[in-house]
Parts: sequence; C-alpha cells; structure tokens
Amino acid sequence: MARVLILREAGEAERTARQIAERGHQPLILPLERSVDLESSPEDTTGGAAPAGFALTSGRAVGALAKVFCGDPRPVLCVGEATGEAARQAGFANVHVAEGAASAMGRLAREAGIGPGETLLYAAGRRRTGTLERALGAVGISYGIWEVYDIVPVAWSEPMVRSVFIGGPPDVVLLLSAGQAEGYLRLSEQMPQLFHPQPVLLALSARVAEALAPRANARIAAERNLASLFECLG
Repeated sequence: MARVLILREAGEAERTARQIAERGHQPLILPLERSVDLESSPEDTTGGAAPAGFALTSGRAVGALAKVFCGDPRPVLCVGEATGEAARQAGFANVHVAEGAASAMGRLAREAGIGPGETLLYAAGRRRTGTLERALGAVGISYGIWEVYDIVPVAWSEPMVRSVFIGGPPDVVLLLSAGQAEGYLRLSEQMPQLFHPQPVLLALSARVAEALAPRANARIAAERNLASLFECLG
C-alpha cells in the first residue's frame, strides 16, 4: 500500500481519493490550488461573429457556459470524457469529446461539422497552454476566448502539512497540472524535511513533467487520463 498525495482542489481531490482508496492505497489530500470564477461576458469575444459552436478544455468552465447558453443546440467540443459528461449534465445535448489532448480539437471540430472560416467560442481559464488555439488555427477555424475562471495557489503552513502527513511522508505524489507541479516544487523546497525520503512523482502528461524540470523528474502516464496514471501505482 502506497501513501498517495493528491494536490488538486478539494472537490476533485475527494473524488480522486476515493479512486485511490479503491485501489488499496492511502490517499492524502493537500490542495495546492483552487478555482475562482471570473466576472466576464462572452460578448465581443468572437469579433461580432455568431459562434458555430463552443469549446471546453475543463469542466470548470461548464457552469459559466451553461449559465449563458443553457440548452443551446450548437456543438460543444470537449477535451476529456469528464468535461464532456459535465457538459451533458449541464443540459447540452450536442457534445463531442476529444480524448487525450486539446491537439485533437481541430479534427473533432471538422467531425462536428464546423469548417474553415467558422468561429468557436472557447470558455476557458485564464492560464492556458495555447494547444487548442493552435489546433483550431491549423484547420482554419477561428475562435474567441472567453475567460470564465482562474486557478489560484493555496498556501499551507508547516503545521498544517504535518497534520496531513501523520504517519510519515507520501510515497507517491500525483501531478495533474503544471500548476500542481510548480506548487509541489515550492512546497518541497520550503519544507524538505517533510518530503524525505523523496516520493515518486507521477505526472499526467509531458507538459506537467516539464514544469518540474530540471529540479525533479517524474514518471509520465502512458495516456493523458487518470486511469493510465493510476496504472503507474501498480
């Protein structure tokens, strides 16, 4: 049994913890980030063009999209089944899912009937990789970016971290975003005594692992999903 540290925000961490426990490991929850809604409007984000559909790369953006476009029949293009399911539960019926990475969104848009010269409204976080934008640009599809949430760091004192680590340091750390990787580095450098011996770092993607370099190395999941990452736990 491994002691597995989960760094994602509280609600998501609880769901991940249950999955970890079902695999026979002990989850430790220490959220290093939280999501905050942004007061914004989709108006003028598409240059006056009516969007042919919508794009989502995170379930965090679903609520804002549903609030303004509830029940809209236009295609909703999602990265990952979890985001797609959140969109369906929010009332969107025309949902298309690209498994893995946002790099597949150009192909997905074409399959959904969105062609060159048309525009997507991308409900997004403030911090983005640019992968989706490049994928759409490669197939001639325009986009407007509507920033609906931001991810902010959560600070922990040493006594608070110790209270989570009762029984010893984690054996494994799950890193699901670049922000979590950066937060882990900061925490482990501030409190190195709490991370000895060094835990195994498991990264969801190469991009997440790159956020650690060159100060730490991580094992990378074969596929960009939690099931693949959990396979690394054994």
